[in-house]
Amino acid sequence: MRIVTRRFVAIACVVAVTATLGTAALAVGEEAAWGEVASPNASNLQNELAGISAVSGADIWAVGRYNSGRPPTVTGRDTLSLHWDGASWTTIPTPNPTWPGADFFSLDDVVALNAADAWAVGHAADFASLKSTTLIEHWDGTNWTIVPSPNPAGSNLPNQLFGVDAASSQDVWAVGTSGYPSRPLILRFSGSSWVNVRNKCRVSLNGVDVLSSSQIWAVGASTTCRYDGTSWKVVPSPQPRGSFQEISYNLQDVSIAAPDAAWAVGHRVISSGESLTFLSLIERWDGTSWTGITDIPGQTLNGVLALTPNDVWAVGTDGIRGIVLHWDGARWTQVPSPTAGDSGRLADLAAVGTDHLWAVGAAQDKTLIVEAPSANMGTVVGDANVAFAVVSWFGPESGSTQTNAFGEYAAPGILDGEYFFTVTNPGCTPASANVTVVAGVTTEKNFTLNC
Repeated sequence: MRIVTRRFVAIACVVAVTATLGTAALAVGEEAAWGEVASPNASNLQNELAGISAVSGADIWAVGRYNSGRPPTVTGRDTLSLHWDGASWTTIPTPNPTWPGADFFSLDDVVALNAADAWAVGHAADFASLKSTTLIEHWDGTNWTIVPSPNPAGSNLPNQLFGVDAASSQDVWAVGTSGYPSRPLILRFSGSSWVNVRNKCRVSLNGVDVLSSSQIWAVGASTTCRYDGTSWKVVPSPQPRGSFQEISYNLQDVSIAAPDAAWAVGHRVISSGESLTFLSLIERWDGTSWTGITDIPGQTLNGVLALTPNDVWAVGTDGIRGIVLHWDGARWTQVPSPTAGDSGRLADLAAVGTDHLWAVGAAQDKTLIVEAPSANMGTVVGDANVAFAVVSWFGPESGSTQTNAFGEYAAPGILDGEYFFTVTNPGCTPASANVTVVAGVTTEKNFTLNC
């Protein structure tokens, strides 16, 4: 029996997703059901995915790192890459640097251009000396190989890459950090080698998105930096509001739908006495200026994907489990997703066309991959008119969840089939019903408890 415990938080007080029983799987939308897809782990210790990129529905890459158990077991990591061939995810070997002392190797992002051209970026580090070097690997259709990359801070100071994207096979960009104190690092591949690009971005950079060779955004801290085809320059963006104890912003990723429609996501840090609180942050570019959005769920958002100006997805964590958010042109809504588990988080997402989404991360020290619409899982949502009632289901699998303060519930990522649902609460007459769970579809089922 798989016990599933999750809490669904809607931005509005009313469940916004509905579906019709028995319909076919829908294109990606708030009504499409997310489901977990089996993914391999390279060891029985920590495994996590940080980046994903899709060429087609049968050619998707995900990258990250894993703990192989070699000394030092606590801090040592090796690079990890997984590939989807349309039927299953498999582990594809990736090399690690071999310089003396290096014990931590990570791939933090990937961009796949075609079946024989993909780039993954990250860094190698020696925790004893704090030295780190940039790490860039290239897929040629057969193997991943390490490609020489600049380390502007030299051999004894940090050099790290966190994001990569491309305008074409001959125009690839990677961003990160270099030196101490940290400075922005931007590298560019123009067909022959990677070179360091001078910039005025001021801060370490966590994410980059390329709309064209003259329309590129990179983000980090509370800074947004734009490349116009000639040079990189900082564009003013929202800053922490000291009067509200906001002490810092940290933007993690950026995505461009059009020159006048871009989105950046991350978190803000709130100081409350001796403790710090992390809350999700979204910023929106309208072609003239950036504006901040703070009334959103979660502790941090790690990835964002703007398919169109009115169809934007973001993923992250609420501190316990991964979360998925969607912008429909009017508001951000949290979408039910099967990402429960201690330390669960989603790190990045990618699209296959406009009708299929993938997201990757980790939960309970294992790789986590989810898709929408799911090929074999559905979601049931509804209202039970009682706060914190227990909703249980029995069928091809069994599980339970709890209604929120408004009496709403969500049971995402359930194998399709026939189920018996029950709702119970002390002092109330239980309610029950038979429910058909349809793969890829969100079904609404409401209950009335007499208390």
